[in-house]
Amino acid sequence: MSEHHLVHWYSPDHESHSFYEANLENSYALTRFGKYIQLLRDRFGDYAGDLISDIITLGHASVGDLTRTYVPLADEPGPLIEIIPSEHCSLPSGKHYMKSDNFTKETAHTADDLHSIVGELLRAGVLRSVHESYFRPAADNIAEAEASVPYDSSTKGKKQQEANWEASVQKKLEDWKYGSKAETKALAQTLRGMKRTYEGDEDEQPSKKRRIAGFRNCSNGTGGNQDSASSGWLDHDLLLRVNHEKLTIMMRNQQLVTLAEDSVGTPTSTVYAELLRLAEPQLRKCKNELNFAGDDTEIDLRALPQVSTEDLAEIMYSTQSPPDLSGAIGYVDPSRIDLRKLLNQPKKSRKRRKTVGQDVDEASVEGSASSDESEEESSGESEPDTPNTTPETTPKMNGAATRTDTLRQPLLLLAEQPQQFLIPVPRTKADPEKWAIPYPTLSKTLLHNAILNITTSRFGPLATRLIRILAANDNGTKLDEKMLVLLSLIPQKQMRTLLHSMHRAGHIELQEIPKDSSQRRPGMTIFFWFFDPQRARKRILEETYKTMTRLVQRAGVEREGVRGTVEKAERTDVVGREEELLGEEELRALGEWREKEERIWGEVGRLDELVAVLRDF
Repeated sequence: MSEHHLVHWYSPDHESHSFYEANLENSYALTRFGKYIQLLRDRFGDYAGDLISDIITLGHASVGDLTRTYVPLADEPGPLIEIIPSEHCSLPSGKHYMKSDNFTKETAHTADDLHSIVGELLRAGVLRSVHESYFRPAADNIAEAEASVPYDSSTKGKKQQEANWEASVQKKLEDWKYGSKAETKALAQTLRGMKRTYEGDEDEQPSKKRRIAGFRNCSNGTGGNQDSASSGWLDHDLLLRVNHEKLTIMMRNQQLVTLAEDSVGTPTSTVYAELLRLAEPQLRKCKNELNFAGDDTEIDLRALPQVSTEDLAEIMYSTQSPPDLSGAIGYVDPSRIDLRKLLNQPKKSRKRRKTVGQDVDEASVEGSASSDESEEESSGESEPDTPNTTPETTPKMNGAATRTDTLRQPLLLLAEQPQQFLIPVPRTKADPEKWAIPYPTLSKTLLHNAILNITTSRFGPLATRLIRILAANDNGTKLDEKMLVLLSLIPQKQMRTLLHSMHRAGHIELQEIPKDSSQRRPGMTIFFWFFDPQRARKRILEETYKTMTRLVQRAGVEREGVRGTVEKAERTDVVGREEELLGEEELRALGEWREKEERIWGEVGRLDELVAVLRDF
């Protein structure tokens, strides 16, 4: 279990025994096994899906193990062919190769293909190198970091010394988890195929090579390629693991795209999907990543991931099939768009300048003009009221929209939605046009929609109306029954039934305030109702966990009833030949079991999407 990262362990140097702790995050991540594989296959291809499947099954794997499994042995001449799983396979995918005369290029991959796809997954953050801190519990990692960071007493002030030491400890923990600057730089150089040079004598070069996070340029043909030194191959001893946090970010982006598609249509949502993909490298984790300035309504745009319109246009129009936005809603002629107003740019103010000791305006002197009017009067026309944009992004007056002008249409539409999918960043002369993604606000929107959907399915649309009314008073205001009757237009008797049902389920909260503290009678008490999204989230999350557990137990019970038939159908000599080797009753029982299993695990997958919104986003 420790090898599969299902259990944390720690062995202190001064003690002879080890301590173990369950890794709940990775244990639950096994529920999303199929989602991860399908997500990566859609984005990177089937080859990437097979790699991730093997790494998740093993917990971690080295580049050498992946190479020996996925790359045919080329030490002997002759064709190769992929065969069925055998006991000699090093990975659970069972890919193994033997000599045959029926080999085709489609049945095997080269070492260049393997290192290319692994490098692409590393660049996207889906894979990360394994550090020893990944096996330890969080508390032990903090203790190790505090022991390894020296206390600097040269700084004046005890509080400042403690602040600097705590910052160093936090930086040490981040370096262990995400890699230091040197490791990140070495990774970038390797992925670009750049060959690093080393100082010193040529004969001493192998002993002086610095291995940074396991990356190096193989100069001895480790992968069977003589050009590996210039191709920037990865070290075969490098251990890789799956970065679940990055995959959670991709899952959140999928739900945001679905929400945008329901709001503004498919053409606009495709632009939004590409913009979210460009913002993924700027995020390390899905939750608690962004900082706020002031209250929740004032978001620091500098802390939000930002994407420029130029970068988005370069990516979307670099493919063979450019985006088709002809069916997008809200199309406007680019020449009629007031960019200054939409991008929160103030208008330029014209001020007359006076020279020192000059009591009258220059323009009042006959035969002369002021310094700020001379150029305008000589041209005979005033400066147009347009923002300070570059020629590429400025709308053409003849109506021929450029690529950035075309993409600006759906981006503005997304920014104007009530969900506020995007926030336009104020423009400057140096910075290009950028759009910020308010992930905290969007996560709250997803959470609110999930709670409303659960409330509607359990208590009906009238209960959802009450939740909306209570949620609108998010400043802490509580409402009594009389006010709720006036706002919801629901009969008092029916409303009381809904309020008490939702209160028992934990969706809303109740506060009792007695009119007289000495007499706590119901007739002398005022009941105030309010909605706390965090309390409702915890209650629904707890119930969702219980439901998933019962479904998994139900699947085990159903399987036990046809255990003999299922085990017989899973034998390697029966797989693919069920109709020949199984009887009629066995085939019927097997079909019924597979149908039940599909329904049960499909429901578990839908509940996992709810868990992602309630817990991870």
